[in-house]
Parts: sequence; structure tokens; C-alpha cells
Amino acid sequence: MLLLVGIAVSALVFSHGHAQTQPSQAAHRFQPIAPGVYSAIATGTLNVGSNSCVVVNQDDVLIVDSHISPESARVLIRELKSITDKPVRFLVNTHFHFDHANGNQVFTAPVDIIGHEFTRRKLLGDVLAKGTIFAESLAALPNQIEQLKQRAAAEQDAAAKARLDQQVRVQQAYADQVKEVKPTPPSVTLNDHMTLFRGDREIRLIHLGRAHTAGDVVVFLPKERVVCTGDMLVAGISNLSDGYVNEWPDTVEKLRALDFTDVIPGHGEPWKGKEKLDHWQAYLRDIWQQASKLHDQKVPAAEAAKRIDMTAHKNHYPTITAPGVAPIGVVRMYDVMERRAEQN
Repeated sequence: MLLLVGIAVSALVFSHGHAQTQPSQAAHRFQPIAPGVYSAIATGTLNVGSNSCVVVNQDDVLIVDSHISPESARVLIRELKSITDKPVRFLVNTHFHFDHANGNQVFTAPVDIIGHEFTRRKLLGDVLAKGTIFAESLAALPNQIEQLKQRAAAEQDAAAKARLDQQVRVQQAYADQVKEVKPTPPSVTLNDHMTLFRGDREIRLIHLGRAHTAGDVVVFLPKERVVCTGDMLVAGISNLSDGYVNEWPDTVEKLRALDFTDVIPGHGEPWKGKEKLDHWQAYLRDIWQQASKLHDQKVPAAEAAKRIDMTAHKNHYPTITAPGVAPIGVVRMYDVMERRAEQN
């Protein structure tokens, strides 16, 4: 299970394997997916939080998701110069979570920030308040940094120690960078869908239903057969803290109906094909069924989190090593079951 505090360091663990198109000290490598379409993936030198998708059009650029801080967004814009000198004209928020939208404030006019109506409402609200996903991640950060320091001090392997030392530096820098965040909502919203035509490129922004949040938007390029999913689909297990796990599999089924080959997920490496949709739907249906049964038995959420056993899915999700899931996801499922989640 992807823990909430893990979002802040996701950039540090999903970088491997593919050839880079810029120097290794850069914060991103731009992996070509289709002509003019790139997945911007963290190299580990900066906490960017999530992937971004970059679409270079005839005269301008569209970016999907603005990263975890204003600094990470600025670095993304600067490093785009390694692949294009065209100006950024559009930013799309796949959802409101801080690791995807905390860089919004950097994208000023004439850039249009586009997102779902729900995403705008959330970012107009007090997303920095105590108890929010962002506030909880910041509260966990000092302990996270201390644990990294302890691991680095105890590590005997020189290469592993160097990696841990880098993670400490990156997270300490992030702790300073995040202080300047000013939540910035989309300036253009959609409810169900919107289509942009930029030269000969068609870009569809689609809300397929509630899933990771109530306002998920996927970006679909029909000619290129590419879809950017945000956290509706990630390379591993998506965070459930604001999800509608009961509706999520049906929303993924609507995603399946789109004619795509390449997937750029919110976290992790891009992939081809639709097999991972099956795995994720099976996981969601299983965890919802188990949580529902325990809820009906009046088992508290914290205890239910210990009892839920998702090891049947470990072949597809190697982070699953034993029974038990993140309590925050079970709390959310209970809230959905008891209709406390309708407004958030």
C-alpha cells in the first residue's frame, strides 16, 4: 500500500532504466512516447513529487501536472528548453493533490490552468489546513528526514550511502522550497470533457467518473494513442485517501474504452497496453469487499487495516509483502460507506 507520506518522496524511487535526453544532474529526463509527447520523470536530484506529461504542439506546449512545489515547476519549465523552445500555453491538473498541483502558481498568464470544477473548488479551499493530505505530509517530513539520516549513517555500502545522502539533501531542500506554496486553482474548468486543437494535434481532457478523487481528469491524445492518467493509474498502488474505491473500477473500465496504446501514469514509468487496468481493478474490488465485510462487522478502521490481506495481488504489486494496508485508505473507505465523503 502506498502510504500518504510516501507521496513526497515518490520522485526518489521511480527513476531507472531508460536513456536520458539531458545531463544526469538534471531533475528530469524527458522520455519520448510519441512525436512531440514526453513523460517527464524525476532523476532524483530534486523532489518533483509526480510525473508530468509534456505535449509539444505546432506553436506551443501543454504540460500535465505542475509537480510538488513552485521550485520543481520552475525547474521543469527551465529544463523543457532541452527539448523545445516553444512557450508553455496550457497546464492541466489531473487532480488537486499537492504533489501534482503545488507548482500551479508558477504558471502565470498567458498560461491557462485547466482542471475539473471539483479541483478548482478544492484548491480554492484551505488545502493547507491541519488534517489535509498536504499538511499531514509536511508533519511527517521531519521524521522522514531523520530516518533517512539514520539509515545513511548506518549504511556500509558506499553506493547505497551516497544514494541515501542524496535523498537527505533533496528532502531538506524540499522542506524549504515548499514554504512558498500558494494554492492556485485552475482558471478554466470542465465538468465532463473539453477538447483542445493545437495545429494538427487533438487533445481531449475527460472526466470519466470518480476514482482517485472526485475530479480526476485524464488527457487523451487520440491520434497518438496516448493517455495521461494522473493517479487514477500509477505504476504501483495508488493512494486511496481521497478515493471512491467502490466507483474506481467502473471509471477504469471507461478508461479502457479509449483507444490508447501508451500510458503515462501519475507516478512511475510509462507502459504500453491495458493489462495493468485488469490488475488495478482486481485490487480495488478485493480491498473494497474486504473492507465492507469488516465494516459490517463493526470492526474499527485501524483494526480492519491490520486484517485486510492483499497478498493475493503481490505478483503484480511487489511492495505487498504481508497482510495489512495503510489505515488512511480504510478510514476513507469507511467514510464513503457511511456517506461522510460526499463533500470531499
